[in-house]
Amino acid sequence: MQTVAVLSGDIVGSSGLEPVAFSEALQALTASLQGLQRRYGCRYEVFRGDAFQLLLEPAELAIDCALEIRLALKAAVNMDARIGIGIGAIAPLAEQLGRSNGEAFILSGRGLDSLKRQYMAVFSNKPYLQQHFELLTKFADKQLQALSQKQAEALLCYWQLAEPSHAALAEVLGSSRVNATKLLNLSQYQLLEEYKLYFKQLMDES
Repeated sequence: MQTVAVLSGDIVGSSGLEPVAFSEALQALTASLQGLQRRYGCRYEVFRGDAFQLLLEPAELAIDCALEIRLALKAAVNMDARIGIGIGAIAPLAEQLGRSNGEAFILSGRGLDSLKRQYMAVFSNKPYLQQHFELLTKFADKQLQALSQKQAEALLCYWQLAEPSHAALAEVLGSSRVNATKLLNLSQYQLLEEYKLYFKQLMDES
């Protein structure tokens, strides 16, 4: 069986939204998932309203995708998502992701159910990976939760640029370079980039 990443998630606080606000949040979520599918060739499914699953191979893309989904929701509608990231093997896929099985699906689903105040966590049956990811992901999650809508928009745009630079970001945002740099620094973008890179390095070594 192949090792993959499965992201299981939902929109935080969606049950209390008015119909129009819920529709806007769902549109932002779907647009983000579609973008990831085009870029990485991954499979996704949205079900039970705002619940979703994303299947990724290689698994090293998991953090990139999880952060992008959360940033997209924050930037568009100032909302967030809870995401359980399961790393492991899977059985042959069913026609619908929600009916598929295997280690990664189980870890992701159960992991999502365990999330309360924390909105993102990585789950693996390999103690080495679990120990390294747990604390770092708590810090990264705390930073994501604290982002303002403008900071989320700036960071999302920056990461989606073909050649990221503060000047290019300022042009996209229609603001000054000084303001673009300020938004990026407030988002702690360099630390989050290091976190993404560290995750990929650990996955390559595992």
